[in-house]
Amino acid sequence: MILDNPGEQPHRSRYRDPKRLAELGYTDLIVYPTTGLSGLFGPDTIEIADERQWVADQFDHIEGTLEEAKAAGLGTWLTYDAPTLARALVGHAMTCVNQSHILCPVPDELLEMSGQCLETLLSRFDRTEGIVLRLGDNDAQKIPYLIGNELYSPHCSRCANFGRADRLIKFIRFYHDLVVKQLGKKLIVRAWNIKPGGMHDDAELCQRVVSEIPEDDDLILSFKFTQTDFWRFQKWNPSSLVCGNRPIIYELQCQREFEAKGAVPNYQPNLWSRGMTEMADVESLQSAMQKTNVVGLWAWVRGGGWRGPYITEETECWVGANVVAVPRLANNPGIDPVELARHWIVDELEVDNSQAAEAILETLEASTQTVLESFYIGPYARLRENLPWYPSSNLIQDDQIDAEAAWTIIQRLPENMLDDVVAEKQAAEQRIAACRKRLNEMARYLPHPAAKFMPASLDYAESLTTTLHYLLSGMIAYRRYLRKRDPKQAQTAIADLQRCQNRWMNHSQRFTSPGAASTFSSDNLWDVTQRIIDDTQSTVST
Repeated sequence: MILDNPGEQPHRSRYRDPKRLAELGYTDLIVYPTTGLSGLFGPDTIEIADERQWVADQFDHIEGTLEEAKAAGLGTWLTYDAPTLARALVGHAMTCVNQSHILCPVPDELLEMSGQCLETLLSRFDRTEGIVLRLGDNDAQKIPYLIGNELYSPHCSRCANFGRADRLIKFIRFYHDLVVKQLGKKLIVRAWNIKPGGMHDDAELCQRVVSEIPEDDDLILSFKFTQTDFWRFQKWNPSSLVCGNRPIIYELQCQREFEAKGAVPNYQPNLWSRGMTEMADVESLQSAMQKTNVVGLWAWVRGGGWRGPYITEETECWVGANVVAVPRLANNPGIDPVELARHWIVDELEVDNSQAAEAILETLEASTQTVLESFYIGPYARLRENLPWYPSSNLIQDDQIDAEAAWTIIQRLPENMLDDVVAEKQAAEQRIAACRKRLNEMARYLPHPAAKFMPASLDYAESLTTTLHYLLSGMIAYRRYLRKRDPKQAQTAIADLQRCQNRWMNHSQRFTSPGAASTFSSDNLWDVTQRIIDDTQSTVST
């Protein structure tokens, strides 16, 4: 699946070609744009002319996509959000009490209208395998002609006592009866929830739900392989392991949104096949398959819930290493990720120089640890092992760096962990520098555009990691100065935070990786660091 944000230009990607996907071993295509067609009968449902034309264009575009997929031999699935309806179809009884902008999960009229809309959609695109149903997330808040609800949060007196499990059971039963029994299609129910405490991250809740929904091979549950979002410091999804013999699918993200959005090396097959080794209890795809009935893998090839700009088709090569691996891993979950990497380097990138191939392989292998040390604060994340949401407490959100969050983390850490924070950033810098040196030496043996993009992406990674290194080390010195008023710590704080500011300016102005998603930005890094510098200088001088 390629996930485009509603209303934005589609991602440019070589992986939009169904023929190419079939060649790589993919069997089906999930068509994401139909989320914007949830809860309406067609373009004529829309009252505003330009919105109606946009919907009509979407129908035509999807028709073309389905035809191309069929010609390539791929099955197709349509994504559908519930509860979601076009504003023109929403009756007064369908919304929460005194909240006309939120659909209420209680009234049967809502389900019936949603079901009629879905049946109309499937009658238009009748050659699809089935529906991917999103219950804990939807795009209604992003699309002006839709109203929705992410189902979990109570909003009014009518639905406040309608429990989480009961809501899910009601909706899953309804759509199973419609899609599977009445229309003869298959139904994939996404367990994902955008807030803590849902079916996706709460194994007890998941177990309650699966005990009350139909047992049917045509009803499939889909889980991100991580307990919460696509972050590190995550258990293998515990909810997925309590589904008994029910068919499940694991979702894998090839372009990680919280880890530079594909602008840096970020090799995921190591995590999929070996598990996240930073966790105490390590599960992997292979071990999970022994406990569950895994019937497929779902690759998020490009995209996620972030804003643009985006990497280009020419600069998505690091993402490609993950994309190419998914079908091979589905066929053989025990395959060595090094073998997968070599296949990509030699057969897909067509690198025929052995030394250059080894340089790329080493970079991919190193990236698993480098990303962990660059984009997270390991000592802090380990303290939060039983709190899986937001392991870096929003230090990095999308391509935003929050310096206030960094300072909050530094204040919360025990003193004996502070030096480890600096050490992990230094280790990441050293590893990146070594890989950058090797790739620069081998660049003449690499095909275009990888010859330019790969070394430049490591300049970008090193510059960003060095900025974070000095931000955190300066804050650590400032914290120590506040506690003991040691002038040496004051000098270190000022010097490191000034280095952070200089590196940040250099990163923003000089080290943009060609075609990268962003140089990263921050609304507060300069202000926070300057405030600390000014405070330290004023107190030292007095």
